[in-house]
Amino acid sequence: MIALPRRHPLALLLAAVLPAALASVAGCGKKEAPAPAEPAAKAAEAAPAAEAAPAEPEPSAGPPETTAGGDEDAGAAEPAYDPRQNAWGVELRAADVAEGDRVYVLTKGRDRSMTDAKAVYQLFAHDVAGKEAELVDIAEVGGGKFRVAGNFVIKAGVADAKSLEVGDAVLAEWASSLKHAVVIGFEGPADAPEKVKVRYTDLPESWPDDKVIAARTPRELTKLQEGLQPGVYALVHDDGRDRLVMLISESGGTWLVQRFGGRVATFPASALTPVPLSPKLARGNAVRMPWVGMFMPGKVTKVKGTWVYAKVDGIGQKAPISAAVGTVMPESAMPKSEGAAAKPAP
Repeated sequence: MIALPRRHPLALLLAAVLPAALASVAGCGKKEAPAPAEPAAKAAEAAPAAEAAPAEPEPSAGPPETTAGGDEDAGAAEPAYDPRQNAWGVELRAADVAEGDRVYVLTKGRDRSMTDAKAVYQLFAHDVAGKEAELVDIAEVGGGKFRVAGNFVIKAGVADAKSLEVGDAVLAEWASSLKHAVVIGFEGPADAPEKVKVRYTDLPESWPDDKVIAARTPRELTKLQEGLQPGVYALVHDDGRDRLVMLISESGGTWLVQRFGGRVATFPASALTPVPLSPKLARGNAVRMPWVGMFMPGKVTKVKGTWVYAKVDGIGQKAPISAAVGTVMPESAMPKSEGAAAKPAP
């Protein structure tokens, strides 16, 4: 070691920290390193989702579990945020749910607040732990619970499998996240089927059947209804463009919607046109196809199962593009007069 003058500041610093550093080195191998506070897999929900076309989203890892020592205290009596506050100024409304029901909850990860309008939000399946007025208690996967306003949940589940029919459009859980699907059959006795077979319509078209077909229990499915209804896609003319959004909830004539890329916004009901769930389309029909969150005019070249193929000009692609049924707007269903661009509600 190089000798330093006794009163040199560096000598004093070394004298203070060197013994502790040597003790730490000497202790290596005697103790196990502490486990990370939050495994990477459980933080997947908190990471912003990559922006992708609605017909081919990236698979989700599902909602994170709440664990002891994590960012959240599962046993905390009061949340660290105000569930009555939101970034969009929507009028709070009660949800028609009860303890034990299955719901999809709008969330951006471990931060359960709804005060960041620029954040990426996703919809994940949870069980209801109770409710109080406009607030819903949501059970965490790993224990504990958190609160959200009724505006930010979509009720899931059907009474039984027999309440559905082949061809029905439904919301269906996939890796705990909300996806769209079509009923294609049933499993179990004909008079009392136990599960419903569905084909997912917003998973990648390139995936094989064994990846996009699954049997789900009634509580994992939600029957979609035509019109402005939660879970249905809609067209809104905004900022000079026709855009694709998914409806979440309505309050006071204003709809909370999820935009392309997971952003959330509000629009008046009068600015929204629902996309038909099962339109009758054939070769040559004029349609609006979703493309990077926007609707582009095109002409159908073929319909194959739940997929519609159309030639679209102006996107730099000569080959027809494809989109799932339920996201394709027939030209005949377009609003009669588009007028000025609709602005998001304040």
